[in-house]
Amino acid sequence: MQAQKVMSTAAMSLCIAIVLSGCATAQDVTKPAVLTFGASAADMTAALETHCTEQNLREISPPSMPGVSSQTQIDCEGFSYFGAPRLAEFVFGDDALTLVWILTEKSEEEALIAAFKNAYGAPSHETTMFTAFADDCAAVRKDVPEALYYAPAASDGFQAWFDQQAAQE
Repeated sequence: MQAQKVMSTAAMSLCIAIVLSGCATAQDVTKPAVLTFGASAADMTAALETHCTEQNLREISPPSMPGVSSQTQIDCEGFSYFGAPRLAEFVFGDDALTLVWILTEKSEEEALIAAFKNAYGAPSHETTMFTAFADDCAAVRKDVPEALYYAPAASDGFQAWFDQQAAQE
């Protein structure tokens, strides 16, 4: 009788675990729909109106992006990503959205990378500094916890940087 009770409890626990695991969904890390690479800062300010609790547009001088004469950035507080409100940095080169950094937490790194692999497949580059998915213009930065999405027009520069960093390890 005792063995039957133990088996019944174990079976019930297994059923609950299966049901609960079916409820768990992977976090969506595909490029957020609001990101329109090439859009102007004015257009993105309007598009982000319902996605940010606060926005701040600032000029980065001198520009840190190669090959641009001007660089601006929208700091978007409260951007919903990977299950939490975040700071997202929308970076514009010559008034065209070029890249977006979305800050995450170090404690989320493993789950974030797993979600990226689930969404994009095997990474193109994996180093102690980042895990990159160059074919999809996306990466997870590890030294400063954040997700990166960048414009296809910037992919050659990022590919070269990923290659260089990977070669140094």
